[in-house]
Amino acid sequence: MPRLRLVYLILLFCISGCVTASKITRENIGPIFYPSAPDAPRIQFLAAFSSSADFEGSPSTFRKFIIGDEKERKPIVKPYGVAVDGHKIYLCDTVNNTIVILDFSARKFSYFNPKGRLRLLEPINLAFDDSGNMYIADAGLGEVVIFDKDGNFLGSIDRQGELKPTGVLISGQNIYICDLKTHSVKAFDLKSRQYLFSLPRENASEEANLFSPTNIAADAEGNIYVSDTGAFRVQKYSPSGEFLRSIGAQGDSLGRFARPKGIAIDKNGRIYCVDAAFENVQVFNKQAKLLFFFGEPASPAALVLPAGIAIDYSLKEYFTPLADPGFEIEYLVLVTSQYGDRKLSVFGFGHKK
Repeated sequence: MPRLRLVYLILLFCISGCVTASKITRENIGPIFYPSAPDAPRIQFLAAFSSSADFEGSPSTFRKFIIGDEKERKPIVKPYGVAVDGHKIYLCDTVNNTIVILDFSARKFSYFNPKGRLRLLEPINLAFDDSGNMYIADAGLGEVVIFDKDGNFLGSIDRQGELKPTGVLISGQNIYICDLKTHSVKAFDLKSRQYLFSLPRENASEEANLFSPTNIAADAEGNIYVSDTGAFRVQKYSPSGEFLRSIGAQGDSLGRFARPKGIAIDKNGRIYCVDAAFENVQVFNKQAKLLFFFGEPASPAALVLPAGIAIDYSLKEYFTPLADPGFEIEYLVLVTSQYGDRKLSVFGFGHKK
């Protein structure tokens, strides 16, 4: 009898502990909005994922106590780049040296298994073309490797060992690759993969230079935005590579950067720039005026050494039920954190109903 009573008390403690944790995380905190009041909310924190258990669901505390965890827990270890294709989110895991795939239509968590190619060494960023082909900037391999939607190896861009790629972008008929080795962005033809030109263009002014180009994005007009981590700014170029302007500068005040990394542009031209040192995301309008920021360390939905960011309009239906009843989501903002318990944070950009 004493043993049975002890087991009963342990089980009761596990169940009550689970309920208490649920109340703390789901009921007491409430919705998390940015910017904070009295400003009108524009961003709501919706969800976070750090493993297959977060995405697919895990056995309850009681079930694990009785029979153990039946399913292997697959972690997201140290993500950098993030992209969306179809109903899937893809994450570059720089420690697992693979691509993490979150398939929302199948509710399946998996690791990319390339066919006809040695495993990835250091995948940093990735992009997709209209056919669903995946382009992975692998700094360890020194090339951008290309796979079709079934994981078959299609080829690579390596420039005979001259590349150290950190970012990749498909825009129009071009492939743009951030190259740390030559302090530039290389443009290639999408179909032939032949080299076209570099950013900055030859004979460009000094203000057009790049020092440590790490991440890249494009707006609806095809203008190219490059996070220049070494120069503490974002450089903007036309589709043909002409320098247009700089955004930000070194500093610790709003609108400035300490370590700019991931960058993304929404359909209205808002510019989202991750700062790994400030551990936040700053949002600018088309004229490079700071609108607001979110994810700072003091926040309940803090980012921890954030790196990559993506804007997505296709997965909104899966996260709308998580939005506050008085808040309407227009699109999603996905941000990776290289440390902490929220490796992929999902925010909703929207407005009050």
